[in-house]
Amino acid sequence: MPTHRLIEVAVQNIMDRSLPEGGFSMFAHESYRPDATAWAIMAMKAVPGDQELAIAACRQLSRSQLSDGRVPVIEDYPKSYWPTSLSLLAWKTVNGFEREKKLATKFLLATKGGHWPRQEGSPLAHDTSIIGWPWIENAHSWIEPTSMAILSLKVCGYFENSRVLEAKRMILDRQLVSGGWNYGNTRVFGATLRPGPACTGQALSALSGITESKGVELSLDYLRNQIKRLNTPLALSWAIFGLTAWSYKSPETRRLILESLSLQKKYGIYDTTLLSQLVIAYMTFGDLLSIFL
Repeated sequence: MPTHRLIEVAVQNIMDRSLPEGGFSMFAHESYRPDATAWAIMAMKAVPGDQELAIAACRQLSRSQLSDGRVPVIEDYPKSYWPTSLSLLAWKTVNGFEREKKLATKFLLATKGGHWPRQEGSPLAHDTSIIGWPWIENAHSWIEPTSMAILSLKVCGYFENSRVLEAKRMILDRQLVSGGWNYGNTRVFGATLRPGPACTGQALSALSGITESKGVELSLDYLRNQIKRLNTPLALSWAIFGLTAWSYKSPETRRLILESLSLQKKYGIYDTTLLSQLVIAYMTFGDLLSIFL
């Protein structure tokens, strides 16, 4: 598949962050990060390349996995287990690693975070009793970790699992009345919060295939109206992933990605996660799930 020079440079920058022991860092000359490693592995699947490098990176993720299946972002702080979903996605791009995938899946299905019954007079408008996934142990559920957990479980075939279905309900409950999502609140102390394209794209990616389009039309409209003005890598990548998951493909997708990559001249080089997301969006025309087929 032909690529643009900016994509080739982005891929090379990712590869330059591979580590001798396996895995990737966020930036050159830094230490190993499981989240950067997982996204780099997914990018390598989108841009067919060194399979041995991908397998070595998957092995390094395996060494980060604890006995209960979690993959913490920091070895000394096991409560920070949000990279578990990313690791599961990464392992799904290569052959093998069945034990790791089974353990990660079991951990996600058993993980709930902190929730409590909806209370009269609460400053929070959303239903605090609906269970999704948190960033760290015992915290409340939020949109990004819940979306990533749903995505990884869907890739593993858990479309109808009760945890996935309740998490779907959680995301829909956090949808703003006017459409879109932010990090996970709708109204706080009576003030309606605004949506963000990244969280909206994550939520839409998670909900595709497990809910009907009529329930997310306003959010799709919001993202369609936003995408042409987006140029930051996180917002743009997830806007593309979210819209493509609902069969909306903009003819300007690749141009927008290249424009975002070109902004590194002004703002500095992007980290491994952001570069990987842009590369995947470019190479798959926004179809994130295609790298797991």
